[in-house]
Amino acid sequence: MWQSRFLLLRRTMPVLVACVGLGIGHSTQALIHGLTFPGMAISTVKLSIQHAHFLQSVEKWEYYDSICSAVIVGRKPLTLLTAAHCLKEVRLTGPTDLPMLSIVQPELLGIEDIHLKQAFYRPFEKVSEDLTQDIAVLVFDAKVLSPIQALRIRLDDSLPDVIMICGYGRGYGEADTRHPRCGERKPVRDLSDFYQVLPKAYREMDEMLHLQAQTQFAYTQELVHAEKALLAVNRLNELDQYDHTIAMPTVGDSGGPWLVLNARGEYELLGITSLVERFYNPSANWPFFQKQVPLSEYPYIAYGLRLSHPEVLGFLQYAQHSGADIQFTSAPLYPYGSQH
Repeated sequence: MWQSRFLLLRRTMPVLVACVGLGIGHSTQALIHGLTFPGMAISTVKLSIQHAHFLQSVEKWEYYDSICSAVIVGRKPLTLLTAAHCLKEVRLTGPTDLPMLSIVQPELLGIEDIHLKQAFYRPFEKVSEDLTQDIAVLVFDAKVLSPIQALRIRLDDSLPDVIMICGYGRGYGEADTRHPRCGERKPVRDLSDFYQVLPKAYREMDEMLHLQAQTQFAYTQELVHAEKALLAVNRLNELDQYDHTIAMPTVGDSGGPWLVLNARGEYELLGITSLVERFYNPSANWPFFQKQVPLSEYPYIAYGLRLSHPEVLGFLQYAQHSGADIQFTSAPLYPYGSQH
């Protein structure tokens, strides 16, 4: 019954593109339903990743590409963070088996002569069993000709009032963009309270479906194997009603940053997009379902992997000691004496 989905972009094979290209005339419901930002302003890049899947039935390899998002955390050398699940079935090359991937339109970010030289990530089999492993560090030889900022990773465990989530994903029928899109969201304060995801009113409308959704939600928490590993946002409006027009991560946003502003007006990195949960089986009793919009447009909750979590932090420090350029901060977010 588990329907959580890692946010890999759909395979760009013609038959599948044809299946998802029928959105003319319908509004798009994704983060993408957010505002477009220059990648330079939020240090966010688009990755194109090459994959290979062995088809047992015909004993041949199938090749496909995907899109994920990534965030710049270092310039010397150029260092990116993304989600490890983006590298599922990735093709490898060279004597050290580096992933075959590239930064899309690097000229928009003022980056040239890019060559991947190190990659730190765990196999998808481990990631799928433990979400604290869903982190990858990519280190490049590159010329960074622009003043693009490397984002520092925030070590403070306190939850801000607002998180800005960014990425290159696009929803059903939504046009591609050269720049990432962002949306501001209030984080879910208590992941142990399922009513913060689907309020009690929806249980009263369809008790069985609500119970199924709660069971699925609990299973995802089990995958984490640790407290405080995930940040989360839901799709509820100010009236505690599910609203499918609110910005949420979608396919292609994996690895994109979850940001907060510090006291100097600079972005700091709290986490990266990991996965969304969609509680399937449309209910005629839940009024927000629209038959003409695919179920992929109905994420109820989106998760970001918190980079300050001890498991994640230990992995990042290992990459740092092995040549990655990663900086951390725990400076106050707000000026002294301010209220929030």
